[in-house]
Amino acid sequence: MNSLARYLIVLVVGCSCAALPRAADCQTKSVGTATKVVTGSVSGRITIHGKGAPGIAVVARSQANSDMPVTTSQPLKALSDADGNYRLTAIPPGNYQIFPIAPAYVPTDLMTSGGRKTLLLGENEDVQGIDFSLEQGGVITGRVTDAEGRPMIEERITLTTEGDPSNRGRMPIPGSERGLTDDRGIYRIYGIPAGRYKISAGVSEDDPYYNPRGGRTAYKRTYYPDTTEFDTAKVIEVVEGGELKNIDIALGRSLPTFSASGRVVDSESGKPVMGLRFMLQRTVEKGTGAPIVPSLSTSNSLGEFRIENITPGKYMVIVSPDRESELRTDGVPFEIIDQDITGLLVKTFKGLSVTGNIFVEGTTDKNIVSKVAQMRLHVYSRDEATRSGVGREAVISPDGTFLVTGLAPGVLNFYLGQGFGQSQSFSILRIERDGVVQPRNLQLKAGDNLLGLTLVMAYGTASIRGEVKIENGPLPPDARVTVWAKKANETAEPNFNLRPQTVDVRNHFLIDNLMAGTYDLYVSVYVPGRRQTPVKQLVTVSEGGTTDVEVTVDLKADPDQPPQITPVPR
Repeated sequence: MNSLARYLIVLVVGCSCAALPRAADCQTKSVGTATKVVTGSVSGRITIHGKGAPGIAVVARSQANSDMPVTTSQPLKALSDADGNYRLTAIPPGNYQIFPIAPAYVPTDLMTSGGRKTLLLGENEDVQGIDFSLEQGGVITGRVTDAEGRPMIEERITLTTEGDPSNRGRMPIPGSERGLTDDRGIYRIYGIPAGRYKISAGVSEDDPYYNPRGGRTAYKRTYYPDTTEFDTAKVIEVVEGGELKNIDIALGRSLPTFSASGRVVDSESGKPVMGLRFMLQRTVEKGTGAPIVPSLSTSNSLGEFRIENITPGKYMVIVSPDRESELRTDGVPFEIIDQDITGLLVKTFKGLSVTGNIFVEGTTDKNIVSKVAQMRLHVYSRDEATRSGVGREAVISPDGTFLVTGLAPGVLNFYLGQGFGQSQSFSILRIERDGVVQPRNLQLKAGDNLLGLTLVMAYGTASIRGEVKIENGPLPPDARVTVWAKKANETAEPNFNLRPQTVDVRNHFLIDNLMAGTYDLYVSVYVPGRRQTPVKQLVTVSEGGTTDVEVTVDLKADPDQPPQITPVPR
């Protein structure tokens, strides 16, 4: 169909719609359906020390379900007026983060959440009173130089709260994206909450986030003014709207860097394996692993590889998995002290396989079944002894069958999702093999493949919607309320789709994508320094329906006393 024909069709439809007595029906109904356009609104006030702040942008960003494709649509935005009032309109139902964009200011009551408020918005709901109180942040500026006094360009600055040494090496406050020096070695960090901090530049010897791939010269972490020890670093105090100048840092000599090299061979034949890509993982306290960093090294025709620019420390060299390959490798540990490491030997093994099909229980809807083929099946095999494992993913065929290769022996975990996000609509009810239900901790044994599995999935259309009411409150600012649901009368072990979630700013919650049935609804109120066991109440939901509940929590009651959970008639 050419463009002119398409234009004429659109014109005819538009004119027909305009001729109807109620033109608005054109926007709310389609042919053969009665779909309504339902939107809501959010309003509030932005203040600075109680006075309305004009011209502040407020954003509503959707926290989309992971089953939904990534969208390029822009978040909804509004500006505060002369009195600091704002109003966001035409917001579809959903879960949102509401926050102001004011880089030089900091929120006074939401530091732990980065100044963002979570809001669950219903159909045509008008939510008022989502207010934000701001104050002007502080500024720290200075210069970073090397041992010869030369400016350090694009050197990252780390700001750490005085009493939080466990977070050294990170910037646990707003403004981390502003912590780079310019071509003069000068940095300027603004929008800093009032408080006491220690500031540094360079790389910590146990910094798990150092990336050797960057190729930059590394310097040992130095704290203002001239120490490499966190405990002896000088504390700097930031006040509201204040600016600290000349907070200069002189780095010492650059850290020595070394290389690690070796070969990768087939474990059975001993022949070199070409074209494998390598990754590096720094090993920190008690053998725990830091984030894996891709390297630029690939094995050549002789199976040789070499990774450059590595600072002293303990590492694990890992082969990047290929979805199409049956090969797997075990990580090879090594330690850099004061020289290059050579002779690393990485062996490849033929990985184990898992095959089967996915069955959606309780529906024959082809649209629902077809959604399975649009997702990926992620399988992770974990060695309980070493607490390490191998993860692979598989493309699901249109008929629901799958093949996962390259796995290591271990306990298997499955999940269905888009990319790396787990599906919220589909959940695993059970795993069967030859009609026999398998245990939750399904084992993949050495030398054995698991063939003919059936992952029985549920596609839920029911929901539990509710509100947590606080008596003898309010909750402390650092309190947290979470809710979750699981099918009633199950074993003590949680089912596959146990999904705790935090209530929103109004203490509202929505647990959706449930199958029809009776559930144990759990409510957990966490207050630092006070232990409270999660409590439960039975809630029944029907297919396609929503059950409303109201939860009352008495903060002065016995922590072991269950709160009152009452179904609310619709």
